Amino acid sequence: MAHPVCGIDIGAFSIKFVVFEVGFRQNVFRGAFEEMISDGPSPLVERQVEALREGLSRVSSEAMLYVAMPGDLLSIRTLELPFGDPRKIDQVIGFELEGQIVHALDEVVFDHITVRSGDDGSSVLAAAAKQTDIAAFLEALRAGGIDPRALYAAPVAYRALTVDDPRADEESGKVPAILDIGHARSNLFIGRDGAGIAARTIMRGGQHLTHALAEGLELTLDRAEQFKRNEARMLAAGMPTIGKRDGRPNEILQRALAPLVREVRQTLASFRASSHREIGALHLTGGTARLRGIAGFFQDELDLPVGFLSVPNTLQSQNRAAQEVIPPAGVGGDFAVDPITDLQKTTRLVYAATESSSFALATSIALAASRGGREIDLRRGPFIYSVSFSALRQKAPHLALLAATILAAVGLDVFAALSNLGDERKVLDARLKTATQEIFGQPRADAKEVTQLLRKGFKEELAPVPRATAFDLLEQISKKVPSDDDIVLDITELDIRPKKTFIKGTVGTATAVDEIAEKLKDIDCYEDVTKGTVTEVSGDAKQFTLTVASKCP
Repeated sequence: MAHPVCGIDIGAFSIKFVVFEVGFRQNVFRGAFEEMISDGPSPLVERQVEALREGLSRVSSEAMLYVAMPGDLLSIRTLELPFGDPRKIDQVIGFELEGQIVHALDEVVFDHITVRSGDDGSSVLAAAAKQTDIAAFLEALRAGGIDPRALYAAPVAYRALTVDDPRADEESGKVPAILDIGHARSNLFIGRDGAGIAARTIMRGGQHLTHALAEGLELTLDRAEQFKRNEARMLAAGMPTIGKRDGRPNEILQRALAPLVREVRQTLASFRASSHREIGALHLTGGTARLRGIAGFFQDELDLPVGFLSVPNTLQSQNRAAQEVIPPAGVGGDFAVDPITDLQKTTRLVYAATESSSFALATSIALAASRGGREIDLRRGPFIYSVSFSALRQKAPHLALLAATILAAVGLDVFAALSNLGDERKVLDARLKTATQEIFGQPRADAKEVTQLLRKGFKEELAPVPRATAFDLLEQISKKVPSDDDIVLDITELDIRPKKTFIKGTVGTATAVDEIAEKLKDIDCYEDVTKGTVTEVSGDAKQFTLTVASKCP
């Protein structure tokens, strides 16, 4: 039975919701929407909780909710281990992680995923968060009406997305990078499963650009935010400006973005050095990435192909057949660019979406939850998810009616089965009486009594199997009597009957008769050997008779 799954991205500017319907054979996208966080003097957490409540009112009460914990509350480490056995990794991950984080293991909750495994070892990505931070985060979520089934690591969640870019696919030998520029923070994800992964959160985002514009242009924050969204643009290197309207804002934005660029550059270089892999392209996403010209700015600064991340099921996503060449920042409008001399710049976004999407993280969370694979989940230990029965209590009358219907159906089925068994028993009883009439001379209806009578009759009437036959006794007699080398023996009569054996013959001496009698006593079936009269016959031979009592029939 299909059930809805909702991935929630709790940002500083808005809350994003993405819903999938998860079935046995396929997952179906059901919708995505954004709930804006109101302005005001209240703390951000309180305003986020209010927006969460508003957004949840548009989500089915049956939906399973999944959330990602912000990266600034996490310690994310890449661990290289000399083995790939999952059981061994589980056993040592805590010890390996303890030496790389500032907090003691008993103060944190941690989890891990294996991103690469081979004969030479494995690469493991681990994330840890303080228990106090997780408790506070979950408490804030519950205040907004959310008790998430899982708590993913936000910078790592992007591994659920598939980046379709030949410049960074497996055939190229390079890996993609994703930079999600939000309002208060930016998430950077590099790599893919099997090739190594690096992920981190940088505490720079759109609000820093807004504050820089407000200060540099002497605007209010509301006006600076509006200017950033609707009028500001970043110019490519060497692009002419039109007075102060372009030049001054461009300088302010470049200075405001410089710390973010520096952190991204250092992280990319660190990944190249540790994984020995090149980054094929950087894909931008997030609300702040809608700033005009920002893709060209990052490409010039990082010397790397830059485009917009294509997020599934969003309006900005396009297939390759529909994608167009995206011009660099500043191209278009009043500026003409020679298509030949600027070919490299105009084709740098050939496989990108046409604009940035705000739903990358929410979609990643929903996809990871719907696929059911192994993910970093910080709802562990004291924070493990426990199923709530509130929904069951709400549907108790319907469930009780359903249970009563099932019990009634089972009762009718059992009654029908017992009725059929009763009819079959009557037929079998009649057959038993007929058969016992033929065997015992009178009908009997008790099957156990008939069984006992049959067993008793077999024991009394059937002859028992003899312990030894006449042939067996003859064989034993021939083995037990002394050999021809010891005595001269000639048996003239041998009669083996039930309970008795008679032997008549001649021997050389009388002592030989005693010796034969003693040997016969060694036969198991013989109990008593009685000697008859020993008489002398011609040739000094002695004639004897032996009567042997036998236990064997």
